[in-house]
Amino acid sequence: MRFLSFISLVLILQSCQDNSKTISFTGSIPGAEDKSKVYFQKVNDDNQPYDIDTLEIINGSFSFELDKAKEAEVGLLNFRNLNVTLVFFIENKNIEAQFDLNNLYGTNFTGGKENKLSTTFKERVLEFDNRKTENQQAMNEARRNMSNQDIVKLQTEAAILSNEEQVFKKEFIEKNTNSIIAMMMLNEMISKKEVTLAEVESYIKKRDPKIQENVFFRLVKVNMESLKGANVGNMAPPFSGPDPDGNIIALDDALGKVTLIDFWASWCRPCRVENPNVVRVHNQYKDKGFNIISVSLDRPDQRAQWLKAIEDDKMDWYHVSNLQFWNDPIAREYGVRSIPATFIVDETGKIVAKNLRGPALGRKVGELLGDL
Repeated sequence: MRFLSFISLVLILQSCQDNSKTISFTGSIPGAEDKSKVYFQKVNDDNQPYDIDTLEIINGSFSFELDKAKEAEVGLLNFRNLNVTLVFFIENKNIEAQFDLNNLYGTNFTGGKENKLSTTFKERVLEFDNRKTENQQAMNEARRNMSNQDIVKLQTEAAILSNEEQVFKKEFIEKNTNSIIAMMMLNEMISKKEVTLAEVESYIKKRDPKIQENVFFRLVKVNMESLKGANVGNMAPPFSGPDPDGNIIALDDALGKVTLIDFWASWCRPCRVENPNVVRVHNQYKDKGFNIISVSLDRPDQRAQWLKAIEDDKMDWYHVSNLQFWNDPIAREYGVRSIPATFIVDETGKIVAKNLRGPALGRKVGELLGDL
């Protein structure tokens, strides 16, 4: 009799389980006009949105059913009349959201691990945004007051804040490599060149191979190709070119413990203004293993000007130039589109920093040589 009772209990519990193949989405949006439309969308393999359903807001709310997802996937709510699209995540849990017409982008979605993770991420990013806004307001005030001391201080704070935000995002991605939102964030950082190829490769290795690939992970694998070449964390592309005496000098010939690859031209005013600072750093650290190789983007008819600028600016280091202006093959290889452009490489030839000027250049060289 006890055995029969146990079987009955199991059957009752099984009958109470939710075997539904759908979940519900319920949204509350006070103040919205009756029968105004919201469009439920998904994204295709090209990361382009497409409509799934058209929803009507009635008495300040709307709801709809959608299929459960074995693996989390992205859903979109498009408020076309307001030109706003919000991202949420579809898993196997019912989803709820409360919308504020005055702050739709502040909407948080509840239901499922991805939506919870997204809320945590957005809250932290909002903190950074608020701090950046405060910094910018203070910067504007300092500029109005022409307070150079405050401007320098605030610029330093802005750089520290930017670095702090990037560290947070990288740590978030590293801890959540199996999540969609981490792959979305990684794609954004790739597009902004805020991560290195080596970092992206390490994140990919940490993903669970059993997890089904989604559009954002596939985009990461495609877009990471853009990080190859002359980017921090990669090996500096090898090159060679004629020096002022016509001898061919290669990057390997110029490598020291720390080496600066400096793209400039005699006609480039910002380059000439920066040159005294580069000379100071070179004079300070050349005996400790700091080398420089400068690549000039002078025009074919400017050989004399190139040589005179080297002498006038006291640039006593390696120089090469193909005298091909913006068609210079070395500049193209390094993706140089404006000058001055600089790349710092270590003794192995790996790029460790880019485009440092003024005091930042000296600090970085000193740091790499163990002088700071």
